[in-house]
Amino acid sequence: MDNGMDYLVSVFKHLTEGSDPPSARDLKYAVLHLQAATEVLLKARLAAEHYSLIFAEPGTASFETWEKGDFQSCGSLEAIDRLRNIARLPITDGQRAMVKELGKTRNALQHYGLTFNAYAMEARAVKVLDFLITFIHEHLIPKLALDEGSAVGHTMDTLRLKLRGVQTLVKQRMNGLRSELAKVASHTVACPDCDQWAMVADGADPRCLFCHQVWDDGAEAAAADYAWSTLGLDPHSVGQDGGAHPVVECPDCGLHALVPSAETVAGGPRPAPLCFSCGRVFDGLVDCDGLCGAVLNITPGDQDSIPVCSECLSVRLDRF
Repeated sequence: MDNGMDYLVSVFKHLTEGSDPPSARDLKYAVLHLQAATEVLLKARLAAEHYSLIFAEPGTASFETWEKGDFQSCGSLEAIDRLRNIARLPITDGQRAMVKELGKTRNALQHYGLTFNAYAMEARAVKVLDFLITFIHEHLIPKLALDEGSAVGHTMDTLRLKLRGVQTLVKQRMNGLRSELAKVASHTVACPDCDQWAMVADGADPRCLFCHQVWDDGAEAAAADYAWSTLGLDPHSVGQDGGAHPVVECPDCGLHALVPSAETVAGGPRPAPLCFSCGRVFDGLVDCDGLCGAVLNITPGDQDSIPVCSECLSVRLDRF
């Protein structure tokens, strides 16, 4: 528990006491310590339920081994699953996904060095920190002894103020982009890197106005990244339950960069088929009858159109 709080304090130190945005060194240690804090604090709550739940194999647990600390423990995701399924804590799928992504970021950092944009990493860290602070307050402190809970609560009061400061910086940056983003709302989606609604696909190369991410491999790579990271879809396979492909060929520009289930700022949660290459948002898309995974563009009210698939040459017979 103490180690987890130490790591958490260190995260805020690296995010708030240096430059704006944080330097590469500060970001590196913020990520490493945030992942460590998350794992330790999740396990601390798991141990409060029962010490055996921290073991990778709870059936092999013994109190003697627990006291010695000589055992293999579960990972962060296993800890979350046990907290949800056994302790019945209301941890959402979205929060679990954040922790999973944090672990992937930490592993990439360990093996390849810091490759994330500073603004993107800061914005992502804020969301995990918000989850952790709420988790500690609602689920961990009530399980601690009075003195320990009081000390942790005092530390949390300070960290909440620092979190609001970092959140304010993120909001201020987004507010500064408001007028620019308003002009391209129909072509703007949530960025796979920073999670901010600032990724623009308007016919130019896709880019994020918040974290300045660009996709060197072009619109097709940006569409695949968005489908995979933001929507949670595998861009290289048919959708779940045999549904539509997450990324398909655009009927207008011909590039494999159209995401039929994209969610834009203007469209809200209603899917807005968006091409990340030409920037067109389609209204009359239908799936090909030939089940090749392509989509056909049918203009509403155009009864003279003959929708023939360029992939398999199938014709939508229901149009005649």
